[in-house]
Amino acid sequence: MQKYLLILFCIISFNISASTYYIDPEKGSMDNDGSFDQPWSTLEEVANAGLIQSFSYSPLPYDPTNNSLTIKNENGPIKPGDTLILRNGLHGELFLRGYINPQFITIIAAEGHRPILKNIRMQACKNWKIENVIISTEPYGYYLDYRLVFLESHGWHGPTSKIVIQNCEIFSGEKPWETAEEWLSNASSGIIIEGDSMLIENNYLKNVVMGISASGDFIQANHNVIENFSADGMRMQGSDILFEGNTIMNCYDVDENHDDGIQSFIIGDGVFRNNIIRSNIILNYVDKDQRLLGPLQGIGCFDGFYENWLIENNLIIVNHWHGITLLGARNCTIRNNTVLDPTPDIRPGGSWIMVDNHKDGRPSEGCIVANNVANAIASLAMLINNVELKTYEAYDSNFVNYKEYDFHLIEGSRLIDAGSPQNASETDIEGVSRPQGNGVDIGAYEFIITTAEEQTITSNIKIFPNPSTGHLNIEQLNTPGWIGIYDMRGHKIHQTQISDHAVQLELRDLNPGVYWIKIKDNKGIDLYTTRFVKL
Repeated sequence: MQKYLLILFCIISFNISASTYYIDPEKGSMDNDGSFDQPWSTLEEVANAGLIQSFSYSPLPYDPTNNSLTIKNENGPIKPGDTLILRNGLHGELFLRGYINPQFITIIAAEGHRPILKNIRMQACKNWKIENVIISTEPYGYYLDYRLVFLESHGWHGPTSKIVIQNCEIFSGEKPWETAEEWLSNASSGIIIEGDSMLIENNYLKNVVMGISASGDFIQANHNVIENFSADGMRMQGSDILFEGNTIMNCYDVDENHDDGIQSFIIGDGVFRNNIIRSNIILNYVDKDQRLLGPLQGIGCFDGFYENWLIENNLIIVNHWHGITLLGARNCTIRNNTVLDPTPDIRPGGSWIMVDNHKDGRPSEGCIVANNVANAIASLAMLINNVELKTYEAYDSNFVNYKEYDFHLIEGSRLIDAGSPQNASETDIEGVSRPQGNGVDIGAYEFIITTAEEQTITSNIKIFPNPSTGHLNIEQLNTPGWIGIYDMRGHKIHQTQISDHAVQLELRDLNPGVYWIKIKDNKGIDLYTTRFVKL
């Protein structure tokens, strides 16, 4: 009874007052008290010194039917609900085992600072937030060849859940390697999840083996960028998972693995249920002369069963016939996707949308494939208002500029108003409401005609094409101010004054990659921020 009263008291006290501590590798010392003026030295030293008070499962091995929480590091000054602010410098690795928090502990970079961690590994942990840090071993002078972030449920120590990774930059190396041997010896995977109820959001991962692998339930991975990878961009291995708004680009062929933008598979007779793959951009490559360029499968789910999945509003441009494939599916819906091969006349051929039976012969049933545009539709499903486009001429007559990956519809496209309203997504890939015309459009993008008069009265800023190879149009600007282009580390590389309702930025000299665009008024107040891909 005394133990449970102690835990209750601690939880109540955490809610009453939360503290902030500072960690500074350049000016700090472990003899300090962690205050603003007397910071500790590195995050690794803080964790290893037992300064973080938390709870762990007891007894071990973990048994969900017979376990309780025991206080850990009872005299540690850092408590659940507190925040650790990291300043510039090398903070070492973060390895936590058995840190179950009743409230979130937040680890975040100080404003304008770039703290660097080697890697993060959490076993039997709960309620942690990691924000705005860099995770890479390259600044330490070596390559890890493992996992840069590993959120691990452990058979002995217990499950890991409710971890948030936001706005982090995660990379094996700053630049992609030129040979397969270098990739195989140097590259690490990005974020590997083996647990439930995680949020992975707004992170930038580059030059990795696997981008994000989600093995568990109730996981969300949204608005991340995965640039340059040698295995799968993302994996979905569980139920009630959401992958939304991610950009997955540039597959490197370094081994015999068949690489996928998003992959799922089941070993045995299990079922993955209620997953959503929405509004993602999957690009095989942005540079046709990329070294180690190989074919990329789009969304490949080859070993079901998959039940009640929704796959909608994705732009998938891959040099492989597997655009979207489900083998073993029940009551799944695939709608309003644009799935095309950038070179449909070159082997291995055009990209399809397919729902077929499981490899062992068990039938797929109850699936709907509606309002999609693809090179081919070959599905054991109810097919509703899909369109096949097989030639460059067909691309030209429907899209703004397929060579620059601008798959917005042009006026007169056969895809406009041709969809089924009963089977349509509510919005398109950019959040535009459907329908905009007399009917719902086919594919990921809804066609919009905006008059000059409408531009002056609406506050919905439009930025297109995204991705872009040469220029970026910004429309419906109603307030004087400034447009800034920033790299993923926040360095401003271009600025333009707003003098009209529409601006066109010339970006041909910008290196391929992912950038932020920020729009501010003349008082410096942020009006709009988003990411775009320069091809």
